[in-house]
Amino acid sequence: MAAPRSTEVEVRGVSLDLANERTQQILPVLRGIDLDVHEGELVCIVGPSGCGKTTLLNAVDGLIRVTAGRILVDGRAVDRPGPDRAMVFQHDSLFPWRTGRGRT
Repeated sequence: MAAPRSTEVEVRGVSLDLANERTQQILPVLRGIDLDVHEGELVCIVGPSGCGKTTLLNAVDGLIRVTAGRILVDGRAVDRPGPDRAMVFQHDSLFPWRTGRGRT
């Protein structure tokens, strides 16, 4: 029998509300999200634009706090960014005129 794999990321009952700055209304963004990512797994989060994929990843990275529930990475609660996590952005956005070769 194979040994059980450790849970690297555990998301339990996560909900997140954000305030709309223009209208001052509270917007429910995530509701009751549960997710386990085990050692060695590759996970893809798929959904339509605006469904909360990036918001969930930002919460796992510790960039935003959840309204309810908990997020654990390697058994430790996530409440701020840490050196054990990183975010790779889809598009480069800083200094697009600079390249790896030159300083133009």
